[in-house]
Amino acid sequence: MNYKNGYSIKPKHITQTGEVIFTDGTNEVRANQITCQDYGYTYNESTGTCSAFKYNTKINNTSDNVHNIIKGNLNTTNLGTENSFLLGADNKSEGDNLNVMITGSKNVVDKDLKNTSIISGTFGQAKNQGEVLMAGGGFGSTLALAQTFFVQQSGITTDDTETSLYTQYITNKFIEKVGNSVIGFEANVIGINYGGEGEVGEYGYVQVTGAVKFTNGLASTYHQTTTHIVQPGHSGMNITAVMKDATATSFGVAVTGLAETRIQWTAEVKLWQNKLTQTF
Repeated sequence: MNYKNGYSIKPKHITQTGEVIFTDGTNEVRANQITCQDYGYTYNESTGTCSAFKYNTKINNTSDNVHNIIKGNLNTTNLGTENSFLLGADNKSEGDNLNVMITGSKNVVDKDLKNTSIISGTFGQAKNQGEVLMAGGGFGSTLALAQTFFVQQSGITTDDTETSLYTQYITNKFIEKVGNSVIGFEANVIGINYGGEGEVGEYGYVQVTGAVKFTNGLASTYHQTTTHIVQPGHSGMNITAVMKDATATSFGVAVTGLAETRIQWTAEVKLWQNKLTQTF
């Protein structure tokens, strides 16, 4: 833009919040009310700034928001959130999130999660890749005290070594532990023979139900039962599965297959979380 007659400054650029920054040809400067308005912008007397547009405080604008759909008040998307949908009020994606969906209010999707959804409720917190979560609100204004969520795990075995399944089949990704909580779980686990000993297509189906307590330091105590929904004699495969720690900070389904048998595993895991604000 050229200098207007009688002015020694002109607009240089517009910030993400809509403020117009001027230049005298060398230095960046702010315009007074008359100069701002003469250049066709709006002057905010309370802040002493010149604006090209009204900043939408409902959204924390980032360079990626062109790819997001955001509806409602006080929803925020931190840097790196792309192809995501926020509907409701005061929801937040922590950043570097891809293909996430949040509906409801005061819910949070943690940083670096992809393909994750909070589909209803308030005060929910998603912590796992590909997780689908229903927030339970409850007990005041602290995140994640009451919620139900679903995680899909999968993996491959070629022998009878106990093996932890991966969340979304992402190497070394498991279900995140939550301190000061009791989490009930139900895991439906299917393993199918895809080569080696036995016949391709033979399968086993087990269900694991129980609960785990995580202390403030993430020490765990499990109580669980494993049931063969399809008995080994009917399916031809004597497989088993349990819920257990995968690392010091994560847990999930661990399966045991058969020697010299290639097995493809999937586990649909439903979890119920009851977390305290007190530590134990």
